[in-house]
Amino acid sequence: MAFVLRPYQQELIVEARDALREVNAVLVQMATGGGKTGLAAYMAKSAAARGKRVVFGVHRRELIKQTALTFDKVGIPYGIIASGMTGDRRQPVQIASIGTLGKRMDQYGAPDLYVPDEAHHAGAKTWADIIEEYAAKKAKIVGLSATPERLDGTGLGKWFGRMVTGPSVAWLMEQGYLSTYRMYAPSSPDLGGVKRSGTDFNKAELEKRMGATAITGNAVEHYRRLAHGRKAMVFCVSIKHSLSVVEQFQAAGYRAAHIDGDSPNRDALLKAYERGEIQVLSSVDLVSEGFDLPAIEVAIFLRPTHSLALFLQQVGRVLRPVYAPGFDLETQAGRLMAIAAGPKPFALILDHAGNSIPKDQGGRGHGLPDDDREWTLEGHKKKKRSKDDDDDEPAVTTRQCPNCFRVHQPAPTCPQCDHVYPTMGRTVQELAGELAEVDRAKRVEARREQSQAKSFEDLVALGKMRGMKNPHGWAKHVHAARMAKSQTRYVR
Repeated sequence: MAFVLRPYQQELIVEARDALREVNAVLVQMATGGGKTGLAAYMAKSAAARGKRVVFGVHRRELIKQTALTFDKVGIPYGIIASGMTGDRRQPVQIASIGTLGKRMDQYGAPDLYVPDEAHHAGAKTWADIIEEYAAKKAKIVGLSATPERLDGTGLGKWFGRMVTGPSVAWLMEQGYLSTYRMYAPSSPDLGGVKRSGTDFNKAELEKRMGATAITGNAVEHYRRLAHGRKAMVFCVSIKHSLSVVEQFQAAGYRAAHIDGDSPNRDALLKAYERGEIQVLSSVDLVSEGFDLPAIEVAIFLRPTHSLALFLQQVGRVLRPVYAPGFDLETQAGRLMAIAAGPKPFALILDHAGNSIPKDQGGRGHGLPDDDREWTLEGHKKKKRSKDDDDDEPAVTTRQCPNCFRVHQPAPTCPQCDHVYPTMGRTVQELAGELAEVDRAKRVEARREQSQAKSFEDLVALGKMRGMKNPHGWAKHVHAARMAKSQTRYVR
């Protein structure tokens, strides 16, 4: 099968090659669904044709299988470096489990090109060890990520010297590479009973009410009304929470199942989901990144998160298009016709957690999936973790990673391989309320108005016009964020 890059992928390849003439490690940012694996396949095939050795690193077994399928389609011979999986070590291209590779680097010489997928994990010890050892041996490194910063906002400039960025989510939607969407989110937070302190709500009570464990609306009722029968993926806080959600959907007559990173039957569950035998798949962390599962038509957010990267990784799962057969997907007309005729004319996002709504309205402030975003290798300032943060874990003395088996002190992720632990005991508080469809044009206009308010006084006036309870406090927050951004040195 001839492998043809899309025009924007060709441009990214050229930019990455130019950057590699100046630095040894380049980070390529590409929106989820934009074709990162295709980029990797092209780079691997091109390098192997020139007699170079290539290692493509992933951190989950499912991703090894997905990458292998892509390499098979485009005719790339490869070996596999992974515990319990066999592969031809003589092949110049190797698909590697990063956990296994970290233990066996002394058995394999450094490649000429190392491509770590989901490279926002670069700060985890095993990832960092591999990158740093290969860099010391003069290997070229091309990291791939849709969200090029750690989940806590830390930048990746320690491991990558340059970043090249792909087209925006909005552009990919306009061109038919990603599905359009409709989003429903809480129209306003439930603040009944919250006491006042002076002219504003009491901060402590407001934080408690709108903290990381509060969601709005009944997920089953909203699914029945807005998405009845469509394939849905639910993002939950913990295993306990997910099992509870599954029970509620099953009681309502839907075929629902739970899945997480430790589910022994996850391959069978995903296949049953794709066939339509499961309508609602409730997950904990497993499908936050890297999963190419176009069957997902509906994303249901029941996990509040302060992490923009996690939010975008999750929402990206539902934006992959499902095309009807018989269309030329390498032409814009063909893609648009396919979307119009296909089984997923638009993705549906039910944001019960308020991840997308502005902070001044009680949400987490991550915005819409297709908002313009400026990525930088410096990341953004790390926020102080609160006791209600969505990544907190129950108190334990030690834990052992099921991926690399390292025993370590309690932490939300493994310090060796960056495996994210699903929590066992947490659940969420369901607040009464309804979701309303997000008016994207209105949100865009609101951002335009805010950008035109140049001074602090202009912001206060805008806050008053919008009827805010504390326009001075809001204006101070926006003004401070602007000042911080203006002082940031963006790395390209």
